[in-house]
Amino acid sequence: MTILDNARKSKSSKNNSISREDAMMRYSETGYDLDAHPAHVVRRAHQRATLCFQQVMAGEDLSPTQFAALATILRQGDVSQNLLGRMTAMDPSTISLVVRKLLKQGLIRRSPSETDQRLAIITLTDEGTRYTLDRLERSVEVGKRLLAPLSPSEQTTLLKLLQRISRDENGGSEGK
Repeated sequence: MTILDNARKSKSSKNNSISREDAMMRYSETGYDLDAHPAHVVRRAHQRATLCFQQVMAGEDLSPTQFAALATILRQGDVSQNLLGRMTAMDPSTISLVVRKLLKQGLIRRSPSETDQRLAIITLTDEGTRYTLDRLERSVEVGKRLLAPLSPSEQTTLLKLLQRISRDENGGSEGK
């Protein structure tokens, strides 16, 4: 596109500007409502979950993803870094950062697999095991605080629905 074409396009855009009234009419026709948008509501719920975690785990140098990794290793035993990332729903770069931080804190060990040298095996240290066990009940408290505004039956329903959404690998493209 030439400079003249860009100038014509720019001038044409100015002539075709959308009035505020037209923009608002088109906006309302879409049905968009930020406060009712599922992605926005889930993001706000995530913010609340993070706040609950920070309140309950105050004073800890620990994030929810780091604790998820520790608890998963505790439950599963030795696990490859790749599998740990999949089990905790973390992409490779995120699990790499989490592992690096936990290594630095002395909570885990990383060693090559005896059967496949391409794999890094992650193990809790004794300190990591004690650390994780000592915080499991506090993590349960995080969940209780997060769900506190709901009745027990609503809590059960919400968790089932969120688990179903989080397992949908097709992005909701299939009718259910």
